[in-house]
Amino acid sequence: MCKVTVPHILGSLQAETAPPFLDRPAVEILFGVRRRQAIRLLRRCGGYQVGRAFLVPRESVLLFLAAQRADEELPEIEAQKRHVADFLGQARQSLSLPRIRLSPTPKLSNITFAGLPPGIRLTPGRLAIEFESATELLEKLFSLSQALVNDFDTVEKSLGAPTA
Repeated sequence: MCKVTVPHILGSLQAETAPPFLDRPAVEILFGVRRRQAIRLLRRCGGYQVGRAFLVPRESVLLFLAAQRADEELPEIEAQKRHVADFLGQARQSLSLPRIRLSPTPKLSNITFAGLPPGIRLTPGRLAIEFESATELLEKLFSLSQALVNDFDTVEKSLGAPTA
């Protein structure tokens, strides 16, 4: 399917053989759109319904297209879009986050509340974690999160929270 352009549409409508009124199928063919888009275009051009047919005067379509061309801000919009894309690209580069390697803890996927590493105390209303470095803190927080996922019932019972 060839790409339909406004100059092509204008040329078709300004031809001597162009009909004085356009119906939905004619708008579909002229603009290269489907039924729903054609109906929307008919409405935007000032079309009206006659029986079961939706019609629009050819002159109304020409005026609509002329107004669209006059209001056309595509170069400005595209420049703004490029500006935003460039900004986002620069932001992504400046936000390169450091990679933190955690020491492999055996079978974290199976860790339970009872198997938490030493230095983590969880009591009703209080969580205490002892650590010597930021990496150790991350390792313990990760272990705690895995224990919560794997053994939530035990954690909930030990905190004295009511079960649902």
